[in-house]
Amino acid sequence: MKVSSIAMICLSSLAVSACSFTPREQAEGGFDYTDTQPVQALEPAPGKQLPERSRRYEIPPVDGAGAVGANMNVLPPVLVRGTAAGSRASENVDVTAVDFSELDGMDDLPNFTWEGIKAALQRENLTIVAETPEQSLTTGWQQEQLEVGEDELAATVQRQYQVTMQVPDHRRTATVTVDMVDKQVSGPGASEVPGGVSDTNAEANLLNAMINEIAVRQQGVFEAAEAAATVTVQPSFNDAGFPAYQVDIGFDVAWPLMADVLEGLGFEIDDLNQSAGMYYLEYMRDPGFSLAFWNDQREGKLDLADGSYQLNVKGDDSTTTLTFYRGDTPLTAADIDRLYGPIAAEIRQRSAL
Repeated sequence: MKVSSIAMICLSSLAVSACSFTPREQAEGGFDYTDTQPVQALEPAPGKQLPERSRRYEIPPVDGAGAVGANMNVLPPVLVRGTAAGSRASENVDVTAVDFSELDGMDDLPNFTWEGIKAALQRENLTIVAETPEQSLTTGWQQEQLEVGEDELAATVQRQYQVTMQVPDHRRTATVTVDMVDKQVSGPGASEVPGGVSDTNAEANLLNAMINEIAVRQQGVFEAAEAAATVTVQPSFNDAGFPAYQVDIGFDVAWPLMADVLEGLGFEIDDLNQSAGMYYLEYMRDPGFSLAFWNDQREGKLDLADGSYQLNVKGDDSTTTLTFYRGDTPLTAADIDRLYGPIAAEIRQRSAL
């Protein structure tokens, strides 16, 4: 009998809990304050005067046409998230917007952004009913199914949006704005469908989907830029037929790059002649200990005999050959193959900096 009583109490508690369900967008608590009326002004006693009135705590009049009490929509706002590189939420809090900035490797920011916007709409199954390329577009209807109110009534919400993109003349930035331009509500719970924050959140969710799509597309740009920045090095021959390394960059890039590469490999540059493309070098695999503070020669990374070397850098706008000489004698093809690993690694590392 005792067990049955406990079970009945539990069932009763569950029933009460179910009946007191409050939708997450609806405010809870006591709402007696909504019935509060202004009190009459104080009247002084006969023959007395009130002190001069201070307006410090005066409550200004407000427009009371909005929702109050239990009718308030307390859904938290969805924030615009700048997940794409170079993006940030607009500082204008009155609009749902994001600013994009041009990145390295991006040739045409407005076109890149606009194509990302259209791809995001397609992913969200939203049609485009009107478009002015790289300026504005109007979407078809986006449909959302809801259960609203304490009775969990079904409702259908349809929203239509306008997406605008503002681009200055320099075309290195773009501001994208999403604005709900029309809304239709139907179903048994239509009268209880919340507006306000819910509509703004729908705008923010759609804009965030666009930003995420652009972020994904940026990865392809970054990977292509990284691949383009990687210098290809391969054993080859110079135009005189001597063994050399060939790199897929022009002379104007290769010449200053090789100064860093040579120092990184342990060469000391004694002299240079850019017009002839010649570096005059000293190499010491183990410089040893020295008290001379000016002796900053690095330890050599190459399996080469100590001594004097030369490097001839020769190329055009797209390809350059690198020919090493011991004295006046070019290194052999066997030397080029043997030294390929550390030299190619140093060139790639320095070119990526």
